[in-house]
Amino acid sequence: MPTATRVVVQNEPGQPLELREATLPDPGPHDVLVKIHASGVCQSQLFWMHAPHPDPMLFGHEGYGTVLATGSAVTHVREGAAVMITWLPRAADRNPDRASLDIPGLSTAYSPNVYTWAEHTLVDELYVVPLDDRSRQDVVSVVGCAVLTGAGAVTHVAPVDAGGTVAVFGVGGVGLSAVAAAAVRGARHIVAIDLSTEKLQFSRKFGATHTIDAGQGDPVQEIIDITAGGVDVAVDCVALPDTVTQALNATRAGRLGVEQGGTAVIVGLPKKPLVLDIARQTNGNMLTGQKSLVGTTAGGCRQEDIATFLDWHHTGRLDLNTLVTDRYPLTEINRAVADLAQGRILGRALTTT
Repeated sequence: MPTATRVVVQNEPGQPLELREATLPDPGPHDVLVKIHASGVCQSQLFWMHAPHPDPMLFGHEGYGTVLATGSAVTHVREGAAVMITWLPRAADRNPDRASLDIPGLSTAYSPNVYTWAEHTLVDELYVVPLDDRSRQDVVSVVGCAVLTGAGAVTHVAPVDAGGTVAVFGVGGVGLSAVAAAAVRGARHIVAIDLSTEKLQFSRKFGATHTIDAGQGDPVQEIIDITAGGVDVAVDCVALPDTVTQALNATRAGRLGVEQGGTAVIVGLPKKPLVLDIARQTNGNMLTGQKSLVGTTAGGCRQEDIATFLDWHHTGRLDLNTLVTDRYPLTEINRAVADLAQGRILGRALTTT
């Protein structure tokens, strides 16, 4: 039986979001119908709100909910199960289609993968992760993007060794996940860099050993001083030209024939083009210092890594209850994204239904 619901949609880039009524069809063979309880509010969704899109767009890509119905080919979840929805599909011999939904009064709306800013969603089973009873909490929804992206940067893309050194530029939800993962990995110095004093203080709850206000002085030189030469891994969660350059400059220089230099990892979505002079940099250039600059999506994780991060939460190594600092009813989605854009969210925010 079709399901009446409400979903967040944007007709054209830059316009306010609308909560519109819609009707979901019965699940196809590979579909799962989920009642959404909570969904993360992510910077990437702000990026897509202002990016060109020819069709109306659906939003939200990390969610928590309950299965209401499944298609005939779905075997890993069943009605009544608690599930997480993530934009990272599990490995399979087929590729999921992009999500779409007919919106009355508009043309068909789309998402590249899933939509969770909704009361209900119809999602390909490859994006649905079953949860055990310990994980029946709204906060687990943020593992589906924020934690994968931030923690994955220092566990997969540039793995931090025990006793290593890490700098994290931008300590919102993703950055705090990177800080927490660096602490789990046993990093000796974990330096948080941000423009917000409140966020810097908050980062210490997740394992930051040092904090730097980027608006006061030279953060690169401070990192070099703290670590006696630069960090092994710098994670840039901001992705502005200045922060990318700072992250690379803050990594330690290697020695030719002896050791590689540090690695700067870009996890934020770029806001502007970057021009990088790789031969003229602070703290040894990219060539002679044998430094690496890498980008990543989802922190280089596979969907199977979600179980590891959930275990960190259950064993107290990643405190999702503290990470989630704000909750908004879905009807106030425009206030939620405005607060995120203005830096008013301390950790990670959720929409709730």
